[in-house]
Amino acid sequence: MNLEEVIMASIAEFLDVEVHRDTETLDLASKIEIVQRRIADKAKNNPMPSFVPKGLKGYEYEMFFSSNPNDMIKIDGWIPIETEKIGKADKISEYIEIGLLRKIKPSYS
Repeated sequence: MNLEEVIMASIAEFLDVEVHRDTETLDLASKIEIVQRRIADKAKNNPMPSFVPKGLKGYEYEMFFSSNPNDMIKIDGWIPIETEKIGKADKISEYIEIGLLRKIKPSYS
């Protein structure tokens, strides 16, 4: 799955969770956890993944992204980012302070 496929699959999964009778009353954090698990499973089962869920490829940071105000569907969340793609590595601590980046905690599963 490339990044665009992951984003589109995430939106589809979120919409499914949002309207499903068993999950429609859950809070947003719970819904996001469900979507993250589903996408992680899809990425693990993909025979040629170009995107791997956090913790599996050694990503150090996640970057916050937010929908545009005019978007019909609002999706705000975190996406893993390679350190070299951050640009100004000397600004990482500043980006963390303002909430643009956060360090990924290692997951052991």
